[in-house]
Amino acid sequence: MDLFEAACQGIGLALAAGMLGGAIAAAAQDDRGSPGPLLVVLLAIAVLGGAFMFGASLDAEDHSAWPGWIVGGLLGLFAFSVVRSVVTGAAERAGEEGSAGTIVGMAALGALIIAALSILFGPLALLALAAIAYLAVRRRQRADEKHAGLRTLR
Repeated sequence: MDLFEAACQGIGLALAAGMLGGAIAAAAQDDRGSPGPLLVVLLAIAVLGGAFMFGASLDAEDHSAWPGWIVGGLLGLFAFSVVRSVVTGAAERAGEEGSAGTIVGMAALGALIIAALSILFGPLALLALAAIAYLAVRRRQRADEKHAGLRTLR
């Protein structure tokens, strides 16, 4: 495996760690929407897990691991924040008719699938990265559109 494939595998594993942590953090929220100190613990686990997995992917192929620690931690943080936001919003929209546990389970299953696919064929992780980035951009655009009519003119 060359550096590109090892980096792609690391990207997928770091994203999976962040996604799994974000899904669990969304499930751990109470009725007021605050998970308390558990959020900090899950965030730290997601960032450190992403950093470790990216570094391990590079190190397994005799490349320096330290760049993977930095990039993996950032990717874990990014995936954590996006997936937590998406899962929380979906659970709120599902309300009483839907099961928040099912939504969290689907996000966790998606994280495991991304991890498995990135181990089997690393470049597929780039598609996962693009999909998560697209989700982040679209959520930001929709939030801006949602409040666009609320501005007042003086």
